[in-house]
Amino acid sequence: MSTNFYRAFEDGLRGSRDLIRQRQEIYLPFINPLKALYPQCPALDLGCGRGEWLELIQSQGFLARGVDLDEGMLQACQALDLPAEYGDALAALMALDDESQVVVSAFHFIEHIPFASLQLLVREALRVLKPAGLLIMETPNAENLLVGTNNFYLDPTHEKPIPHLLLSFLTEYTGFSRSKLVRLQESAALHDLPQLTLLDVLRGVSPDYAIIAQKTAGAEQLAVFDPCFDRAYGLSQEALTARYEQQMERRFQAMLEDHCLQEMQHQGAELGAELQHQGADVAAKLQRQCGELEAELQQTRKQRDEALAQAHEIWLQSCVDNSRLQALMSSTSWRLTAPLRWCARSVRWLGSSFARLLKSGARRIVVAGLRHTIGRPALRRRLNASLKRYPRLYEALKRFAINRGLMVSASVSRHETANSEVPQHLEGLSASARQVYYDLKKTTEQKDQR
Repeated sequence: MSTNFYRAFEDGLRGSRDLIRQRQEIYLPFINPLKALYPQCPALDLGCGRGEWLELIQSQGFLARGVDLDEGMLQACQALDLPAEYGDALAALMALDDESQVVVSAFHFIEHIPFASLQLLVREALRVLKPAGLLIMETPNAENLLVGTNNFYLDPTHEKPIPHLLLSFLTEYTGFSRSKLVRLQESAALHDLPQLTLLDVLRGVSPDYAIIAQKTAGAEQLAVFDPCFDRAYGLSQEALTARYEQQMERRFQAMLEDHCLQEMQHQGAELGAELQHQGADVAAKLQRQCGELEAELQQTRKQRDEALAQAHEIWLQSCVDNSRLQALMSSTSWRLTAPLRWCARSVRWLGSSFARLLKSGARRIVVAGLRHTIGRPALRRRLNASLKRYPRLYEALKRFAINRGLMVSASVSRHETANSEVPQHLEGLSASARQVYYDLKKTTEQKDQR
């Protein structure tokens, strides 16, 4: 590769020196606390390139030194009188004494070397750093889909992208006490952009990232760096994707609500038309019913008027009849016939009383005669022979005697009547009550035989 090609490539695609130096100011809060821990702050920049980082940390009071193999890049450093030298970066790092540096940096350097060399770089950096010293490694971020699939391969000297999880694990595995992922160079507008496009999701993730690893030191020394290590930096693929999905979900919800609103309006119009049609039918039906009710009301009123007229006629007739009755009762003939009416009522009362008395006396006479006859078997047989010529009279007298308890029904035999033992508490019962007793006893015996 020619001497000036890579510098021209950097100038054309990476950006101006002023832009790169401005971007690198994000690391100052990390490194400035080191000046309070150490009176001198030596720092080594591996692959220093055009010297943006050397110029920046020199202005902050650090004893900076850079190493690079590209002579075209070193010309820019020499033009600014920056402390950069030609040489192999890893060899320069390995030549340093233990705990001799406060910062070891590698900006867009590690993607140019094999992974074994990267492991060596991390181990040597841990060795040469003072307690609480920082290793800064910045590299393209493959999380950004445009970087990981296209922009990374624009540089022909790149080996392969290094995922931030791998680089972070490597530093902690090697022995650094902690590491911080710092995503870099994303568009500031994306943080507050209300509407994301799919292109924003594909290329909006921070295009670069850095792993800042810190060497073990005392708790008080490390606590000074906590605010920087506790912050979140840049935009991740997950964050942009989640925002985009939420945005699409809100948009879909809005579309669904609009569709539902349109559907409801359409259904409302159809329902309104249907209700209007039904309303017309109901109105016509109510009008017919009102006409029918009006006709029925007229008929009811007519019937009421006729009933009132008839009732009035009856009332008038009753008034006439009452007047006649009052005139009759006030007449002389009514007063003269009063004794006759009293006699007629007396005769009717005497007649009914005599009939009741006669009927009662005849009943007593018949009962006495039947008792007399039933108690004399010879007389009873002669009476039965005579009465059987008149069956109706015979049956009537028989029912009369049974109902009065003078004799027992034929359903109970004479043998049963004579030999049945009646409980002592039933001896005072009449013949009809005994008849009931015999009937119940016979029914019970027949049920038991079954």
